[in-house]
Amino acid sequence: MLIDAHIHIWKREMLPDDAIRNYLEPVRKLKELYGDLFDFGLDDEIPFADYDSFKEGLTEMMDCAKLDYAVVLATDFSLVNEGRMTNDEYMQWLYDQCQVDDRLLLFTGVDANHKDAIEKIERYYDSYEPVGMKVYPASGFYPNDPKYEQYWSKIEELGLPVTVHAGMALAPLDEKYCHPNYLSAVAERHPDLKIIVAHLGGKFHDELIPLMQEYENVYTDCSALQGWMPDGKDTIRQRLDEVTSLFPDRVVFGSDFPLYENHTTCSRFIEIIRSLDFGNDSVKDKLLGDNMARLLGL
Repeated sequence: MLIDAHIHIWKREMLPDDAIRNYLEPVRKLKELYGDLFDFGLDDEIPFADYDSFKEGLTEMMDCAKLDYAVVLATDFSLVNEGRMTNDEYMQWLYDQCQVDDRLLLFTGVDANHKDAIEKIERYYDSYEPVGMKVYPASGFYPNDPKYEQYWSKIEELGLPVTVHAGMALAPLDEKYCHPNYLSAVAERHPDLKIIVAHLGGKFHDELIPLMQEYENVYTDCSALQGWMPDGKDTIRQRLDEVTSLFPDRVVFGSDFPLYENHTTCSRFIEIIRSLDFGNDSVKDKLLGDNMARLLGL
């Protein structure tokens, strides 16, 4: 079975404008060299105004990569992007997108700083029947802060696994909140909560292995490793070898679609993983789908 456990589809209105500007800042140099060929409107009131990601592009990618399922992660930016698109509006749109294809599995998202965060979690659970939740600390909260204890307790009570962003974040988001170490208290207080640390911990990768050694309810996904391509295949191999040799049953595949699709397609990423010298076919089968299938009860 092949499962991509980390993908996104979004409406441009729900993405923070300053984050888009910062993400696309390198293309300013291309604009200086090539003019309007690389003009994404970074100086406009709404930069990159037509940057939408819809289900059609995702399902085409899934067909090409021969994926059985894709986990669609909802990220709640509404408190850092107020006035553009509410999270309720985004969740309804995302749910409608996922309903057209049984292969799309929804993870809802709720910023822990919402005053009605618990009510939102419950309402989204009842309305959209998600199979998990996406948690994005970069929007402004430390996961281990005791004031969010009820937030984690509610997710654990509902039996939802969570994918938690770790590593880099661009302003107005803040990566200081995104250290895997901050999840140790959550994992300890909530042993029945399955926590997937995204991106193998990202730029804080050195914190991942000790966390997974300490807590058996902590998993990780390999999304964004394509960023090491084309010259970093050995880094990809080393990181996958390290984590799968220690925790072969707690590593899942993710592409971070659509962010790397023009760089290294999902199908190509799978081919690379299959070709790299680490583990065996059984280990790679677990990574590429079997572990996530077990986690979600598929």
